[in-house]
Amino acid sequence: MKKIGKPISILLDTKGPEIRVGQMKDGKQEIKAGDKVIIYSMPEDYQTRQGTGTEITVSYDMSQDLKVGDMVLVDDGKLQLNVNDVKPGVITTTAFNHHLVKTNKRINLPGVDFTLPFLAKKDINDIKYGIEQGIDYIAASFVNTAANIQEIRQLLKEGNAEHIQIIAKIESQIGINNIDAIIEAADGIMIARGDLGLEIPYYDVPYWEKVIIRKCRAAGKIVIVATQMLETMTDNPHPTRAEVTDVYFATELGADATMLSGESANGDYPFITVNTMATINKRAEHEFYSKLYYEKQLENACASTKGIRAEIARKLAEKSKDGDYEYAVVVSNTGELLKTISKFRPNVVILGVSPIEHLYTAFGVWHSIFMNKVANYESFKTDDNAIMEVAKKWGAKPGSKILFARNEELREITIK
Repeated sequence: MKKIGKPISILLDTKGPEIRVGQMKDGKQEIKAGDKVIIYSMPEDYQTRQGTGTEITVSYDMSQDLKVGDMVLVDDGKLQLNVNDVKPGVITTTAFNHHLVKTNKRINLPGVDFTLPFLAKKDINDIKYGIEQGIDYIAASFVNTAANIQEIRQLLKEGNAEHIQIIAKIESQIGINNIDAIIEAADGIMIARGDLGLEIPYYDVPYWEKVIIRKCRAAGKIVIVATQMLETMTDNPHPTRAEVTDVYFATELGADATMLSGESANGDYPFITVNTMATINKRAEHEFYSKLYYEKQLENACASTKGIRAEIARKLAEKSKDGDYEYAVVVSNTGELLKTISKFRPNVVILGVSPIEHLYTAFGVWHSIFMNKVANYESFKTDDNAIMEVAKKWGAKPGSKILFARNEELREITIK
């Protein structure tokens, strides 16, 4: 971060409420299609009983939440168990397919509003640690209600860290049902398509991806599309054409960011993968500004946002729409002007300047905002040379024109 001289944001991903398979005999056992499988969900069973091909234990008493006809998915949906009978601490199921079940694999309960606490002790400790380390974002796993967001906000308030932005990960049908309230409560949304595709029908995932992106754009909230975007590049230097199309359309629809996970965390080609995704993003954005729905999104932004900041953002978006400017230097005391301008999605690279230290790394997920550290913030009110130096650092050439914005003005500057 210091070496390249550019801001890098830190996002903490919480574990969230989760259910795990208990100890399996020899670490793994095969379950066969059509077999009766008993799930023991009491704490004493989880601690003492070993799973076999016909019985498993789980880390949470889900017998209090399940009913006959529900579905239990094991190991990211690789095993489907259909619930036939529920008694306290004991769930009787039938296996729909074969699968080798290993210790500690994840359990999903599609459509079930289970009663696990939203924040486990580990989540609370992780958030407190993140505050100490100066994180910029919290990606909150399995957010189902706006109240979940308020739980985290209370922790941030207690830690004097209310500036940390909360990204709600939408991973369940219940989260989908409450999406409007969650968008209002959170600073942004992550469409976590892996778990979401287990919790709702897989064919509904693209629909909800589109709907959530549009809702976030209308509300001026950041939106991230995540999971399996370039998954084959974990062990292959080239993406499939389907993956390219996936990243392209997420970008063109208006996502602020597309996200890699295993591809860059433990893949064989992390640098190639990041470059591939960035290349697709850039190509998609060429089309974004020539589409009629950009005009519609701009209309929505104008209709839903009022005041001086909105007026400056509107003018900046209109002036930059045809690609006549590459950069806009934006001075903002609080960061709110930067957020408003990003909502209007101007066709420029936004170079932010602010006197507030934590804002330097606060915009890593926001579309096209790159923050800059400057020696004399006050000089930007009167000195065009200071403004030009920021743009030059990012590649602006002599003779090119840039835009400059602050709360009371928008004007054009020619680089000298």
